[in-house]
Amino acid sequence: MLPILGFDLFRRPAGRVASGGRSSDEALFAFSTAGASATAREAEEGFVVLAGSTARRAGTETFPLGYRALRDQLAHDGRLVETTDPDFYRFATDVAFGSPSAAASVVAARSASGPREWKVSTTGQTYRDWRAEGLGE
Repeated sequence: MLPILGFDLFRRPAGRVASGGRSSDEALFAFSTAGASATAREAEEGFVVLAGSTARRAGTETFPLGYRALRDQLAHDGRLVETTDPDFYRFATDVAFGSPSAAASVVAARSASGPREWKVSTTGQTYRDWRAEGLGE
């Protein structure tokens, strides 16, 4: 339960570092909704949405005000940029979030349960199940 809440007391030790500075056994996570598509990874600095991912511009009624303000700040700072499609932003840089839910909410422009919605890109396993499996190692 603790990893789902964002506590990393039992974090798996990092794997070998491959070229590019990423561990060789690092999982990539994918999340798509309403035309937006994002890829992320878990890192020391948080849950990192990778550059090139897209996020919805128009928020729904369930888009929490705090995450809306965060999304607007990212756009103001140039980390989220306009695209040729007026419905989406593009992540200009990798962006670290405090939780998978924060990342999913900004991508989806709505309330989102990150542990349920982010999936391991190669297997489709939820982030929640992937983290729980890591506790058993």
